Amino acid sequence: MKTNRSKTILVIILSLIAIAAIVAAIVMSVRNKSEDKQAAVAQTAESVVIDEDEVSKDRLLEDKYPEVNDLIKRYREALTNGDVDALKEIYNTTDNISNDVLASTSKIIEGYSNTVCYTKKGLEDNSYFVFIYDDLKISGINTPAPNLTMVYVKSEADGTYYIYRGERSAATSTYEYDAETTAYIKQLYQDEEVKDLMATVYQAKEAACAKDEALRNFIDGLASPSSDVTEETVEETGTDETAEDQSEETESETEEAI
Repeated sequence: MKTNRSKTILVIILSLIAIAAIVAAIVMSVRNKSEDKQAAVAQTAESVVIDEDEVSKDRLLEDKYPEVNDLIKRYREALTNGDVDALKEIYNTTDNISNDVLASTSKIIEGYSNTVCYTKKGLEDNSYFVFIYDDLKISGINTPAPNLTMVYVKSEADGTYYIYRGERSAATSTYEYDAETTAYIKQLYQDEEVKDLMATVYQAKEAACAKDEALRNFIDGLASPSSDVTEETVEETGTDETAEDQSEETESETEEAI
């Protein structure tokens, strides 16, 4: 039996994914994973045991690391400007990034403001899981949309930070974290500080929607099959399942979406 708190957190995750999935379409332009592949990854992650105490004892820190903040600032600028070359540098990759998808997304999300980086230590030295808070300026909507996404930041030998998306699968043409990373991220979403942060952002989003019908309609429209937003966005919202039916599956989608 799921607790009311678990249901509340699940609703929060679903609501936050709705906005974050637009950005996800940039970096995950090919999202044709088979159901068998998804099940295999999930099953492997389930077999990895993560110490809950190890996650919880590491505090969620606000704007603690200037180098990480600078990376996220450049990341947001690249998304806003539709700058493929800058994104490749930020991702530390030579892989193709869809210019069309990036250009389309930058027309929808015109800018990011009030950005705050909340960090938890990663699995390697000088690596961090970064929860990024932004107010999104969405085209044609006056009220900024509070938003929370998560990226995994690693560092090169020379200390240069980059956003790590996982390893590219030749079979699926997608980026996937290994089982340990996937399991750790899943545990992160059970951390009380992270839950509180998500709840705060959710409340801010609801307050923004309450005073701007256009924003509410935009967010609601992301889950509509008739929406003009990409198919990947609709799929990642997970809205065709009820909150009661979803639990760990939603957390898995959140990990990949942000």
